[in-house]
Amino acid sequence: SSRGGAAPAPPAAEPVRPWSASNTAAPAAGHAAEPWRPDSQRPATEPWAPQGAPPAEPVQPWGAQNAPGGEPVQPWRPDGPPPVAPWNPQNAPGTEPVQPWGAQNESSAQAPVPQWRPEDAQPPVQPWTAQNQPAPPEPVQPWRPDDAQRPAGAPDQAPPVQGGQGRPTGMKIVELYSIRFLCGTDDVERMVTEVRRRGKWARQLRGQEVSSASAPAVLLVGAPSSGQRRLARIVARALAEVDFSDERVRTLHLEEIRDRGPEGLEALLAEHGGHTVLLEGLDELILDDGQGPAYARALYRVRAEGVTETTLVASCTPGRYEELRGQHPELVTDFRTVRLPDLDENETRVALLALLAEERYVGLTDDAWPVLRRDLASLPGRGRLVNARLVEAYLDRACTRHLGQADATVAVLGERGFTLSAPDLAGVADELPH
Repeated sequence: SSRGGAAPAPPAAEPVRPWSASNTAAPAAGHAAEPWRPDSQRPATEPWAPQGAPPAEPVQPWGAQNAPGGEPVQPWRPDGPPPVAPWNPQNAPGTEPVQPWGAQNESSAQAPVPQWRPEDAQPPVQPWTAQNQPAPPEPVQPWRPDDAQRPAGAPDQAPPVQGGQGRPTGMKIVELYSIRFLCGTDDVERMVTEVRRRGKWARQLRGQEVSSASAPAVLLVGAPSSGQRRLARIVARALAEVDFSDERVRTLHLEEIRDRGPEGLEALLAEHGGHTVLLEGLDELILDDGQGPAYARALYRVRAEGVTETTLVASCTPGRYEELRGQHPELVTDFRTVRLPDLDENETRVALLALLAEERYVGLTDDAWPVLRRDLASLPGRGRLVNARLVEAYLDRACTRHLGQADATVAVLGERGFTLSAPDLAGVADELPH
């Protein structure tokens, strides 16, 4: 203050502005800005703004279009240049932009992988359809003994009976349980299926006193030596498949039955329990024997009124089947009837010879078929040498003649079997009984 004068007025106080980052004094060099503390001066209620300052531009949200120093990125069009990659920290100004990884931006040493175009040589893989698959290979035909050379991969078994060049046609041959059978008018496969299922059912009913628990019974209607034993073997193997009985076939002769009489028939069949029994000549036993009606009643009691584990396969000639069924319908009804092939017909004989030859790996040349066809038609048979036994005897005699004509075995036998020609058959029919 001045002595004797008025005191000067105090300087005007600076208005207090609210604190913000924009009006904070820059810190001295080497000093960091101090954060605001509660003991420091608080900002005023009203925000400070410089007088006369123009209004600030509103802050736009950040994007690739308003990045500092960057031109807005336009969407890419097919007729325009490739788009510019959006800004990110990796491609900030002053650095090379980092492109996303791909086959196109790998090292320059590796060329980009182009997409397939129609003009390219290699087409794309088409979806699977039956039309664009390669054709399957031709099947390998089974080898026949009369073939000149056995092809590679050909099965060992002989081919089925085929037509052409004098071979038989129109005959049905089935193979069941590795046994081939020449059928007659009835369906043998269906009969075997029924017998097998009946055996399985009877096995489930064992221990019960019902007729359905008895073993199956089959009646074969055909002339002697028409395939009875072969079909009986098929029946036995079908029942063995379902564990009902053994696969072996036993033969029951009429003399054995007559020795026991009607009263001993039940005990005689029981001795063959668990097996298949072949009884040939059932019509002769029932219709010709003086005790025929008693045998019919005894057999019916064993089959229908009791329970037996013996499978019975009986035979009857075609001419007496109707008589047997008319006199004893209850007995015939208990059997499953099937008709065998008629070997009085020459075409059936030729088909049977072809089947037997194939089983023995014996082939026949084209000139042999007319000869054997003529010979088989002229053979009447005699005694027990009839039907299938007669055809088999004719074939065996021709094979024996062929085997005896060569000086060495290798000159006759090939890799499997041999072939018969017309000279091998000449005169064979004259050597058989007439």
